[in-house]
Amino acid sequence: MISIMIGSVLFVIPGLFFAVSFLFFIFAVAVEDRGVIGSLKRSWALARGSRLKLGVLLLLSVLFGGFIGAIAPLLTLAGLPVVTDIAIIVFTAAFLLPYYAIIAAAYRQLCDEQSRPGRPTTGPVDATQTQRL
Repeated sequence: MISIMIGSVLFVIPGLFFAVSFLFFIFAVAVEDRGVIGSLKRSWALARGSRLKLGVLLLLSVLFGGFIGAIAPLLTLAGLPVVTDIAIIVFTAAFLLPYYAIIAAAYRQLCDEQSRPGRPTTGPVDATQTQRL
């Protein structure tokens, strides 16, 4: 039992670390049109320095996924299979839309920080240097 517990810890902690490190993989593929290896490298670079914050975000998503996973058997045991399917669809959609919006905002913020080190990412736009038409 102790070896199973130790093995689980040695499996779960690196898994969470890699999940956080490669959280932006899909955005690097879709937005930057990178290949598999390039997207993995880009995601690793973007997550560097922010892994703890991204880990909290990942932990919250796991907890909510567990909540959705707990609802399904309870409603099924209550004899409501149609309600179970509808509840899972509604909760999953209500969760995934803001979740991916938060991940996309984090991706954009980290991309902006890497492209312009030392400059603030937010602030008023200076239109004095634009040409008149």
